[in-house]
Amino acid sequence: MIDDIHIIDDVIPKHQQDRLEQLMFDGRLPWMFFRDVAISDDEINRLGVKKLTPGIGAGIIQKFPNYCNHQLLNETKPVVLAACAKLNLTCKEILQGRSFMHFPLRKELRKEYDNIHVDMRIPHTVFLYYVNDTDGDTFLFDKTIDDAGTPEEFKQAKFKIHKRVTPKKGRVVVFNGNRYHSSSGPTIAQRCIINFDVATINAGVV
Repeated sequence: MIDDIHIIDDVIPKHQQDRLEQLMFDGRLPWMFFRDVAISDDEINRLGVKKLTPGIGAGIIQKFPNYCNHQLLNETKPVVLAACAKLNLTCKEILQGRSFMHFPLRKELRKEYDNIHVDMRIPHTVFLYYVNDTDGDTFLFDKTIDDAGTPEEFKQAKFKIHKRVTPKKGRVVVFNGNRYHSSSGPTIAQRCIINFDVATINAGVV
C-alpha cells in the first residue's frame, strides 16, 4: 500500500503504449454497457445515486466473482509491473482490472466530475492508466473511506478536490485505493482508461 499520489509519464515504452491504444480502439474487445462508468449497481443502490454517467467497459480480471481474460491481462499487466518497479512496490495480487471508455457529451450534459467513489472496500492500490490523449481529468479528493465509510457519512461529507490529473497517453496515476476519486467526461475525443486494483506491499517488506 502507498499513501502518496504518484504520477508516472511513459510508464511503458512507446511501442507498448501504441499497442494498447490500438487494442482498445480497433473494435475487437468485448465491450459491455455500464449504467455508470464510476460505480457499480450495488453502490448505486447502496448510496441512492440518481445522476449516472453511462459508458462501456471491458473486464480484464476480477476476484468477486472470479473472471479473467488471460490475453487481455497479459497485454495490460506490464503497466502495473512497470509502475511497481518505479515505485519500489511488489505486486502481490491483482484483485480487479477493467478498461472503461467515456464518450464526449454535449456541454449541457456534462458535470464537473462523475460520481465520487472508491473501487473496492478492501485495502488496495489503484493503478489508473490513460490509453489515449484527450481531456476529462481524474479528480482525487481529500477524504478516504476512513472519513466517510457509511452511506450516511458519505452523503454528509463535504469533499474537497485534493488533486486532479489530466489524461495523457502513457501516463499512470497510482494512489491508495481508500481515497475517494472520480473521473470526468471528455469533450474532444473518447476517454479510455485501464484501471487496476492491486494488493501491493513495499518491496523488501515480508
